[in-house]
Amino acid sequence: MPNTKGIQVGDLSHVLVCAGTVAQWLDTSPEQWNIQIDTLVRAVSDVNIRYLTICPYGGEGSPNNTTAICDAIISGRGGQRTGDKVAVIADAGLMVVVDTCADGKQRIVNAVAQLGGTQLIDEAKLAATIMAPASGEPDLILVLGSPTKIPKSLVWELAYSELVFLDVSWLKCDVEHIQMALDDFQRRDRRFGGIDS
Repeated sequence: MPNTKGIQVGDLSHVLVCAGTVAQWLDTSPEQWNIQIDTLVRAVSDVNIRYLTICPYGGEGSPNNTTAICDAIISGRGGQRTGDKVAVIADAGLMVVVDTCADGKQRIVNAVAQLGGTQLIDEAKLAATIMAPASGEPDLILVLGSPTKIPKSLVWELAYSELVFLDVSWLKCDVEHIQMALDDFQRRDRRFGGIDS
């Protein structure tokens, strides 16, 4: 039976923001990265989430692009790079993870390769590797883009997450946009991939 009271924002642990293309990210200066990360962190500060992941909406990427994007983030914000990701600790212990992989299928392939061929790979291990260093899959995905198209960068994350689409560009997204999305999330009944009976 669905929850008739809606979702409580306090139920959130992990929010993923899918925004911008690889080309837009390459044009984002270290200062702009710093401002945008600060904006997103401020927008979720009252929610007490533990993880905020940012991934591109789409675009082709190469290892050189990934390096340039990671370098820009680290230059403006600091952080630890692991593969295609940069993890930054923000205010109140919130971990911000910027995942530069623009292809959701490639993210799964990378996780399988990381797990190696000698161990049995199950859903839990694969999910943990794909989402690392976050400790779980996103509760909420904010897609900055058209509600008529699912970004290619999202594949695994779509199974159990709620999606909210915002028609706003990567660098124009502000605190008010994120708070509107959180309000939308609160009005929903989560089914975790299930359907109404």
